[in-house]
Amino acid sequence: MTHLDLQNSSVASSTTEIEVEMNEDVTFLNSISSCFSVKSTTYGGRGCFANTDLAQDTIVHECSLPLSSTITRSFKKEVCGLCFKFSDGKTLKFKLISRKNKENNSTTVSSLGLYFCSQSCMDKFIALDIDDLYLESLLNVERLFLKLLNQCQVDLENEKRQEKTETEAILKLENELKQTKDIESFISEKWEEAEMNCQLELSKLNTKQRKNLNNNLIPKINENEYLEIKYIIGILFQMYKYDNKTLSNLEFQTFPYLQANDIEKISKYPYLLYSYTNKIYRFLKFSTCENLQVYITPSIIRSIIGKTLTNAYGIWSIDEPNGNEEFFGYSLYPSASFFNHSCYPNLIKIKTKKNIIFKLLRNIKKNEELCINYGIYINDDLQTRQIFLKQWFFDCLCQRCIEEINRKNTENILLH
Repeated sequence: MTHLDLQNSSVASSTTEIEVEMNEDVTFLNSISSCFSVKSTTYGGRGCFANTDLAQDTIVHECSLPLSSTITRSFKKEVCGLCFKFSDGKTLKFKLISRKNKENNSTTVSSLGLYFCSQSCMDKFIALDIDDLYLESLLNVERLFLKLLNQCQVDLENEKRQEKTETEAILKLENELKQTKDIESFISEKWEEAEMNCQLELSKLNTKQRKNLNNNLIPKINENEYLEIKYIIGILFQMYKYDNKTLSNLEFQTFPYLQANDIEKISKYPYLLYSYTNKIYRFLKFSTCENLQVYITPSIIRSIIGKTLTNAYGIWSIDEPNGNEEFFGYSLYPSASFFNHSCYPNLIKIKTKKNIIFKLLRNIKKNEELCINYGIYINDDLQTRQIFLKQWFFDCLCQRCIEEINRKNTENILLH
């Protein structure tokens, strides 16, 4: 399977070929863990079901390295770029800068770099990279973000005009989205339109101009878009490694099987479609290095974004004195994306730096579904839990919720 096959299964020429393909998918998903199998649930979608009786405290799955991750700008100097260790507000001592600038004694971007908690973590990052491709790609995002931000601060009038144009474009898109009868086709058209516009603008440039793109072609991005672009580049780099025969791991192989939820997200927040197609896609198309350009297509970038929306794990601080958690960024562990939610979970995820283990909270019977808590507070009432879980685009119908719904309905009947 090449990177171009990651989003869509190939068209089978017969029923037999389709069945073989489906059987291969089932076989692969069931190889994720010896403790459980990934099967269809009675309420829709897929879930993880115990292969045998399992004892409390059994570790049913473990992830040692995410497929991709991204750290917020405000914490990029305090959170390790590999293991996510937090330095409690202090700047990390180990900084990896561009070797190109180091060799040229460049000081213009000397402040740019990736930060690590130890020499060991920095060495591991370097070992996972290929000819500094990932490092240079991430630093390029940082450089352009700062450059465009500074330009806007210098030319405030132009910044206001750009903001007005962007606001008008978003309002127009929102109105079109409300009127369309086929949201899927509408979204697809906007992605293809973004690609055509990029190609048209590139066609007007000669070779030299393409290598030194005018900043007018690269859109100014906000902090959220910056975060997402770095994450996307991480996935594109993994595709590059796979195609160059330097990557073959469970997380990458599982990625194509994840469910995308971009239609639901865009339906709820229409402005995101503008952000995805006119900001993030254009930024990637006009700024990413040549080695990764082959992967920057509407289908691939849309797939990456769609699969991230409900599958990524947040990177958070822990043990804050005031009880509040700081958001550091997010990471993706595809093999851990098939656990469904329950308000009475039998499984707990334990994060230690970049590692995640999933351990049973109680004894489990064969064929019982293994479920985690998506982030609710166990003592929250039914309504509070249901509202919180809406961000994953489902109505929770776990045993606890059904019992509480039935109890509430009974109480309403008695009152009337």
